[in-house]
Amino acid sequence: GTSPRRRAREDPSGGAATARPKIGAFGYMNKLNRAQKDKVRRFAAVADADEEVALKILKDARWDLEVGLEMFFTSPVGSLGGSTNPEQVEATYATYRADDDDEEMVGAEGIERFCEDIGIDAMDPVILVVSLKMGAQTMGKYTKEEFTSGLRRMGADTAAKTKSKIPELRKELEDERGFKEVYEFSFGFAKEPNQKSLPLEIACAMWKVLLTGKWALVDEWCEFLEKDHGKPITHDTWSQALEFSRQIGPDLEGYDPAGAWPYLIDEFVEHKMASAAHEGGENGGD
Repeated sequence: GTSPRRRAREDPSGGAATARPKIGAFGYMNKLNRAQKDKVRRFAAVADADEEVALKILKDARWDLEVGLEMFFTSPVGSLGGSTNPEQVEATYATYRADDDDEEMVGAEGIERFCEDIGIDAMDPVILVVSLKMGAQTMGKYTKEEFTSGLRRMGADTAAKTKSKIPELRKELEDERGFKEVYEFSFGFAKEPNQKSLPLEIACAMWKVLLTGKWALVDEWCEFLEKDHGKPITHDTWSQALEFSRQIGPDLEGYDPAGAWPYLIDEFVEHKMASAAHEGGENGGD
């Protein structure tokens, strides 16, 4: 074999690159070529992340900027998460596991306790971000695989650590792209696995959880649907309602009747205009 001295010359890290002490992004940046440094800076600017995070993810993504950004935006918390202890993850799962069920899962009662322990109300929209991180398929339960992989993705192996991640998870609801991902996830999460549409009652409850404070017309929209529609909500209506809430003002400014909105949204606009005209007529036209 080669002598240790010769090996050291060929590989100054002594083959221990993985054990390099953490000297922060700046110390390590000196060792990158110009293209890599440029990618780190571009990543940090686009993702609004510090260079240390950018560096870590780009290395994981083998210096592919697009792949790295995709990894960051689909799991921003996981990428910052820190390591988890497998035994601790198991112990946390065991704390909330449903005792009376043959299936390995955390049931509704366990989720309620989990919410309490991480300091949130079960109706807080941030629970949807947590459920997205867990890749949960069905509302009201997390399978063992979903719960444990979600904890690992968040870099939190205890309820206390998950609680400390909540402010970070909440930021995803404030970010336009992050919110849209949570919103789209919520449709599949809330419907029955074998159904294509969402029961109206559940759709309205979800809209109020997600859009209260973001869309001035959410209550009127739900009231209109419950009174005049009464049927399940399709995925297209669900998706377009978010776009409508973002593009059209509370007094319907920006609405184009020739736009390609689903018929339900057009009907809602007609209903709202008719109500406004009726009120205007009653008030003597002013």
